[in-house]
Amino acid sequence: MSESSFASSQTKVYRFNLVYRWFHFAVGAAAAVGAVLCRDFLVLAIVLALFAVFMIARPLVMAVTVDRLSVTFKAMFSENSIERSSITAVESKHTGKTPILILWGDIDEKECLVIPDMFSFDDGWDTWLSTYRDLSDNKPLGLF
Repeated sequence: MSESSFASSQTKVYRFNLVYRWFHFAVGAAAAVGAVLCRDFLVLAIVLALFAVFMIARPLVMAVTVDRLSVTFKAMFSENSIERSSITAVESKHTGKTPILILWGDIDEKECLVIPDMFSFDDGWDTWLSTYRDLSDNKPLGLF
């Protein structure tokens, strides 16, 4: 996908990458089986069933949507977005858990969109991100 098609009026939706999707489905299925096997222990069965629903629903609900005007990150219980025209820089951080990508808008006002690095982005996304200033610490140091 070229930059021009990425910037067109079409909406592009990115979902979990295959590893995270299958991990969530497998853990959710295991929790569902555990809930059935523990049906005599009602509280444990309910907790396992709720956990199973959460794990199976998470890769189906969470998404990063890019349209002509904005980038939106939809989590399980929230949705945040930033206007594409306000994005000034990008930053990758390793939090010790999941690496995150931060799309910075107005840095003085701390306007940003934080996206966990668990989505299957394509070359169009990478090309588009490369047009912004990279604030990441993990890039090589250059000479002034």
